[in-house]
Amino acid sequence: MERPIRTYLGGDALLTALGYGTEANYRAIEAGCCGLRPDAVSSGLAAAGRIDPALMRSLAIEGYTLLESAMIRCAEAAAAETGTELAAEECALIVSTTKGNVELLRTAVDVPAEAYLYTLAERVARRLGIRRRPTVICNACISGVAALIVARRMIRNGDCRHVLVVGGDLLTEFVAEGFLSFKSVSPGPCRPYDAAPEHGLSLGEAVGALLLTADPSKAKRPAVVLEGGAVTNDANHISGPSRTGDGLHYAIEQALTEARIPREMLSFANAHGTGTAYNDAMESKALARSGLSELPMNSLKGYIGHTLGASGVVESILAAEELRRGLCFGTAGFSRAGTPCPLGVAAAHRPLTMRHALKTASGFGGCNAAIVLGLEPHVPTEQASETEYEAREVACYQLPQSDKPFAEHIRTLYKALEAPNMKFYKMDDLSKAGYLAAEYLLRGQNLTERYRPAEIAVVLENRSSSLDTDLAHQRIVNEHHAEGTSPAIFVYTLPNVVAGEICIRHRIQGENAFFIDDALDTAEGYARRLIARGTARAVICGRCEYFAGRHDVRFTLLEKS
Repeated sequence: MERPIRTYLGGDALLTALGYGTEANYRAIEAGCCGLRPDAVSSGLAAAGRIDPALMRSLAIEGYTLLESAMIRCAEAAAAETGTELAAEECALIVSTTKGNVELLRTAVDVPAEAYLYTLAERVARRLGIRRRPTVICNACISGVAALIVARRMIRNGDCRHVLVVGGDLLTEFVAEGFLSFKSVSPGPCRPYDAAPEHGLSLGEAVGALLLTADPSKAKRPAVVLEGGAVTNDANHISGPSRTGDGLHYAIEQALTEARIPREMLSFANAHGTGTAYNDAMESKALARSGLSELPMNSLKGYIGHTLGASGVVESILAAEELRRGLCFGTAGFSRAGTPCPLGVAAAHRPLTMRHALKTASGFGGCNAAIVLGLEPHVPTEQASETEYEAREVACYQLPQSDKPFAEHIRTLYKALEAPNMKFYKMDDLSKAGYLAAEYLLRGQNLTERYRPAEIAVVLENRSSSLDTDLAHQRIVNEHHAEGTSPAIFVYTLPNVVAGEICIRHRIQGENAFFIDDALDTAEGYARRLIARGTARAVICGRCEYFAGRHDVRFTLLEKS
C-alpha cells in the first residue's frame, strides 16, 4: 500500500558533452555553450553530443566497459553528495538504458555476457555494493523518466527508503546508422520547435545518476520533491508520434492529478523537444490540450543532443537545478516558432519565480511519460492512497512450443486466428510472439468494451531485451551497404515496441513498462501494484522472450476485483 511519504531528490551527477558534474553542466548551459559537434562515428552526423574521449578514459575502471565505468562514477558521486550508504539494505538501484553495451556486438563472434542489459546492471550494482537485485527499465526514450516514476512508487510502497536511478547510453555506430535510416537526423545542431525547414534530431551520449530518497536530511538543497508521474501510450504508430497529442496529454493530466496541483501552479516545462517536425508538432498539441500553451518551456537537446535512455534522468536533474536557481533555460537553436500550436519557448534564459516544473518525454513504441517536480515549500501535504484494490487473474496464455522452425510455427498460429493484419509479417520475431500471445489471451474478453483505453496497461519482461534483432541490425551496419541500414529493422531494436504493437492492435493507452530481468515475476508484481493503487483497472502482463529461434511467452490478464 502506498504511504504518504515525500520523495526527495538527493545527490546527483552528470556526464555529457558539456562535461562532468551537475555544476559544470549547469554553468555551461547558463553560458550558452553548445556541446554538439561534427562526429566521426558516422559521416551522416553533422552535429552530435559526444563526451570528450579523454574525459571518458579518465573515468575508466579496469574490468568494466566505458559505459559501466561512467555509470559507477556518477552513481558514487550522487551517493556521496548527501552521504548515502549504498550498501545499506534500504537502498535499491534502477538502471535506465536503451542499448547498454551494444557496441560489444560489433566485433563479437558470440554474444558476450556484458551485452545483456541485466548483466550490465548486476555488474554496476556489485561494484557499488548494492545488495538488492537491480531493476532495469528499457522503454525507449522515456526510460529515464519512467525509472523515476518506478523509483517513487518503490519508496511509497515501503520497499526501500533510497533508490539510485542511473541512466546511460553511449553514441555508437549502431545507434547513429539506425537513426540515419529514418532520415530523422538534423543536418546541423537541432532546432527544437523552430520554423527552420531543416528539421531533425541531434544524437548525444550521457550518463546521469539521481538519488531519490524518503529521508529529508539527504535531500539536495533547496529541496525538490518528485510529486507525481504517469506513463501512457499513443496506440497510434510504433515509430511516429500521435498526430493529436492525446497520449502525452493523458500523461500530463495524470501526473498533475497525482501531484495534486493545479496547472496554474506550474512555473515551466522541460519537454522532450527533439527537433523533429512530428515530435515537436505533437508536443505543441498535447500542451495545448492541457491548457499549457503559454507556460514557459524549453528543450535541452540543442545543448547536449538526444541522449536516449539517459535523457530522462539527465534532463530531470537539470530541470531540478532550474527550479532551485530560479532560471528557465532558453532553447538552443530556437529562433521563430514552427509548431501548429503556440508554445512558450524562448531562445534566451528567463528568470522565473519557481514553484513546480513539468518534465515530459516520448519515444518509439508510442510511449509517453510525464513527471511533476516541486520546491518543497510549495508541495501539498502527502496523502496515502484512500483505497487499495485487489487484482484477480482473468485469463492466461502461454505460446506453445513446437519442433518446427519458429517462422513456420508462428505463421501457423497466426493463420489459425483468422484475424488478418498485414503488418504482422513486418514485425520482428519478438513482436510477433507477443502480438500473437495477446491475441489469444484476449479472445472473448471484450476488454476495450469494458474499460476505457487509458485504464488498460501492458507490463512485460524478458532477459534478452531485443538482442535477436540487435544482431540483425548490427550485421547490416557491419556490411556498410550503400543504401544504409533498414528502418524497418532498427525500430524493433527496442523491446518495448512489442507492447506498442499490442497497444495499437487493441487501442490500449494506459501505462506501458518493459523490464529486463532474469526473474519471472517482476512484470506480474508490478502489474498487481498498478491495479492496487488504481493506476489501471486491467493489465496484460508477463514474460515475452525470443532469442535465436527460442521463445518463452506467458501472458496473464489481471483485472481489478
